Amino acid sequence: MSTIFDTKLNDDFSWPEPFSQLPLQLDPSMISKLDPEYIEFFNEILCKRPDILETHKFPVAKTKAGGNVIPGQAPPMEMSKIYDIEIPRKYTSLDDDKIPARVFVPKGEKPKNGWPCTIWYHGGGWVLGSIDTENSYCTHLSELAKCITITVDYRLAPEFPFPACVHDSFESLLYIMENANKFEIDNTKICVAGSSAGGNLTAIMCHKYASSPLSKELPPIKFQMMVVPVTDNTATGETQISWSENQNTPQLPASKMLWYRKIYLPEEGETLSDPESSPLFYSDESFKNVPPAFIAAAECDVLRSEAEAYDAKLRKNGVQSTIHIYKGVPHTAMVMNERLTQGANLVRDTTNAIKEAFYN
Repeated sequence: MSTIFDTKLNDDFSWPEPFSQLPLQLDPSMISKLDPEYIEFFNEILCKRPDILETHKFPVAKTKAGGNVIPGQAPPMEMSKIYDIEIPRKYTSLDDDKIPARVFVPKGEKPKNGWPCTIWYHGGGWVLGSIDTENSYCTHLSELAKCITITVDYRLAPEFPFPACVHDSFESLLYIMENANKFEIDNTKICVAGSSAGGNLTAIMCHKYASSPLSKELPPIKFQMMVVPVTDNTATGETQISWSENQNTPQLPASKMLWYRKIYLPEEGETLSDPESSPLFYSDESFKNVPPAFIAAAECDVLRSEAEAYDAKLRKNGVQSTIHIYKGVPHTAMVMNERLTQGANLVRDTTNAIKEAFYN
């Protein structure tokens, strides 16, 4: 029997399914599970936004041109300064362009040994997003955790499929570690963090860095923080229960997650279970070497159970890990912190976890 896993994308990379009639409706299977605040926001704003709810049905080029910024974010917090940089390539393909990044510097007095630093990888399914889409969260992270935040503008599919963004993310991590003085950073206090696809890259970076000969003369990563991460690109409704429970969740239904997967990863071969696309598949030995973690998961997210599985594998291998599941909200709660109490709680908890790792 044919399933959504067998779906072939259109030539413009859109999902071959007609748009739903406006106003868009919540799936009946999800209404009793969702927080009333989210339902109110959906009925007020999101039901009129197929570009947000049915992104996968649009040509990718059109969505990228529009920026795909999700409504509901709190205003950015005031920073001491924000500036952009370009990270040169040293270890990956030297004929590729430099990697853009943005630096957020908090207000206040710099610690004696330099600022702690969080390296942030944005979400967007390795297809969408940029250093612009999560600016609000980056300012909250910098100010509330009292650290410099550097967000990385890694290359995206379909133009640059797997593993281009992995290479860019690792290049950026090594550059910041090696050039900490240039940014007034204390590289003994580096957190790697990200949301969704960026949470996926966060997990991968921690494994790669711990095992790489390139990091042997550098300090270990202090902490990792993942928001609604992708950890298992082999997931189905049979292997990860939240894929079945939340197949029709708003904003990231199973079909949209598969759409991202099909654009980012070749459909044939072993890329789905390659640990550099699915970090849940790193060995127990590799897990033993990664830093302590905080994971924020959303109850009504298809990705929830793979976040839970990743937390369990960390703890099984002796790594201190905390997971918090935000009740009644879907995948995008982090960037709805102005409208959702659970989104605001998530921002508070994640920034507190990083600050505690740096200062306690």
